[in-house]
Amino acid sequence: MDKSEILRKQEMKAKEMAHNLTLLNKCNKTYKRIIIAYLFSLTFFPLLSFFLMLGSVFADDTIFLTFESFVVYSLAIYCAWQAAYKKRDLFVLFTGGLAVLNQVILTIFKHFANGEYLKYFKFDSVGYTNRIHLAVLLIILIITAINMKTNIIFHKLEEADGYPHFNERFFDQDMTSRQIKIRDPYQEKLDNLKKTASDQMTELTIGSTKLNAHEDNYRNEYMDDV
Repeated sequence: MDKSEILRKQEMKAKEMAHNLTLLNKCNKTYKRIIIAYLFSLTFFPLLSFFLMLGSVFADDTIFLTFESFVVYSLAIYCAWQAAYKKRDLFVLFTGGLAVLNQVILTIFKHFANGEYLKYFKFDSVGYTNRIHLAVLLIILIITAINMKTNIIFHKLEEADGYPHFNERFFDQDMTSRQIKIRDPYQEKLDNLKKTASDQMTELTIGSTKLNAHEDNYRNEYMDDV
């Protein structure tokens, strides 16, 4: 491979990393906006139900609305946190699914609700919140779609060379560190053979030293006897 080919590949790698770094920065900015959007959209309906309950002086219908919305949307907030902060795709689906579930509950419940008798008129709180929740549901589904698209891009970036810095210097250092940690199997076998041979030579040297010492001791005793 000639020098021009090497330079061309290095230039392509630099452009790829610069592009990936731009995408990563966009993903991080999008995640911040998604979290804020989730926070407002997922807390709006429970708060609305709560204030309706206060305004109707704790009517039965509004008590049920408040209870079920706080239960469902508490789970949805947890799922949204996992989806946007932890980047878990399955929880994106759970977040949208819980919002759809709440809409189904409202649609069924409105057929059994009695409404609240206020001072001058009867207020159908369930029918009223059901229509508002349709708009909230649409907003949540749009957010989850953006969340899923961002997650897909982010997961691809995680598999790309140079993540998360997308800097050639960091990438080269990381590759060098990995190569140092990876030992050649043949070299490892050679090192083991050398170590075994060294241990055997040490044992032979120790044995030879002991034998020589024994011979010298025997010779001295023999000379003394003579």
